[in-house]
Amino acid sequence: MVADRVSLKLKNCLSELSTLGSCLEQLGVALGLSSKTLFEISLSMEELFSNIISYGYTDDAVHWIKVAISHEDGMLIIRLEDDGIPFDPLK
Repeated sequence: MVADRVSLKLKNCLSELSTLGSCLEQLGVALGLSSKTLFEISLSMEELFSNIISYGYTDDAVHWIKVAISHEDGMLIIRLEDDGIPFDPLK
């Protein structure tokens, strides 16, 4: 893992949360993030990831969720990609 970037391809299972959490912890330490900031990022990512798994799929097949996190120009950029059902907050 490069100190300012991480890319993961995780299965749509809640057990993958531990992998996600470990990678976030390593990246947070490498970037010198405060424990409060790291907690807030981890909580947000866990919520997003678990919502994708819980509501994004109507079958029992394995699906992949891509997570890319980078640190550029003092900003943390987080991107999640999945092939689940699109979320429409208006419905």
